[in-house]
Amino acid sequence: MNAFRFAILCSLLGLAGCTAINSTSFTNMSSAYRDVVEEYSNTNILLNIVRASKDMPMSFLDIPSVIGTGNVLSNANVTTSQSAGTFATPPSVIGGSLGLTVNNGFTFTQASLDNAQFMGSFLKEIPLNILGFKGTERLLPRAVSYSILIESIELRSNNALVRRFDNDPLDRNYEDFQQILYLLIDAGLTVENATDKTPLGPPIEKSSLNRSLESWGPSTIDGMAKGSLSLDKAMVNGREMYQLNRTETTTRACVNKYRAEQLLGDALSPSAYCKDSLRLENSKQKYSKVMQDFVIKNVNAKNMELAIGIRSPGNAFDFLGSVLNAQFDSGGSKLVMIKPSPLELNRYGSGAPDPRPLFKVYRDANFINPVAVVSYKGVTYSVPDDDGSYTKNVLEFMSTLVTMAKIPGSVPSSPAVIVR
Repeated sequence: MNAFRFAILCSLLGLAGCTAINSTSFTNMSSAYRDVVEEYSNTNILLNIVRASKDMPMSFLDIPSVIGTGNVLSNANVTTSQSAGTFATPPSVIGGSLGLTVNNGFTFTQASLDNAQFMGSFLKEIPLNILGFKGTERLLPRAVSYSILIESIELRSNNALVRRFDNDPLDRNYEDFQQILYLLIDAGLTVENATDKTPLGPPIEKSSLNRSLESWGPSTIDGMAKGSLSLDKAMVNGREMYQLNRTETTTRACVNKYRAEQLLGDALSPSAYCKDSLRLENSKQKYSKVMQDFVIKNVNAKNMELAIGIRSPGNAFDFLGSVLNAQFDSGGSKLVMIKPSPLELNRYGSGAPDPRPLFKVYRDANFINPVAVVSYKGVTYSVPDDDGSYTKNVLEFMSTLVTMAKIPGSVPSSPAVIVR
């Protein structure tokens, strides 16, 4: 009988020992959580665009940490009872039980970004070099990212404003802005780093250079080592001289020299041309109307400088709020449309796709698996998965701008809410 008990106990323990954590459940939970976080981000972006359209304060939340927990508890036991049995009745009863408990789950923290660190970065002008950070137009048409980032385009001559184009879909001259934007994009509008040198003191003769070096302090030597100061050779009145210069690298907007000359003639100053301008084939696009209208209104406009105004992330949300207002106030007839990129036009020729809405949101509509849905002041706003617009691209782009505004210290170490 003891051997029989031992066999049962070994069987139960063997079953318990074979119990393992089911990794499939954790994988499923992790995948589901990623979907929730994606929806959380999209909803947060859409909600703040809707708030901006209502001139209401924007508010952002963040999930700074996620902790997954899980455990498996198993138990096994054997029970026996003794009785004075007969030949026909067993003298004892042997029983066993096996238990298995599985617990898993996630805990995440939800933090508010309504603080000075985040808002200071969120309301600060976006660095100009962001104009080119998305790479080629295969990833995102420049007309889409430029429409979000650029607040205005100014043409100046002799430090005087010739014409300003405002990027506001509610402006009655908004079509003029779009036309000049398309023209500049076709002319290769981009950004480049420019190095400017400011002389410090008079030129130094070679024979006096050693004595000058001895008089320079440690800060000057450190500046030369770091590249903020430079010592450049120059010929002055036939003599070999050396000039100490302060070196500053700035980012500026520019266009391709050869394409701009083809499209604009001598309208732009050489200062507007990129230093590294490649020779491009002539553009196939015609801008005769926009240029004709511009020349009529600005007869003496030549040798003009180009000035690009860039938005802050907060202003980018305000712009998209205006896009929604333009759509809803007109009953959907005044959508901001974006023409196919030069890349698409060259690829498809006459069969290029039609213009597509920059950002389109539906009110009180039902979609299967929408990208984002929010309710605000009794109205439901939703973005379908695919309606032929650039809306999903814009949501992704805005998410990137918000992420860039999360400078160190903007995400609180102590979360506002812990969700289990």
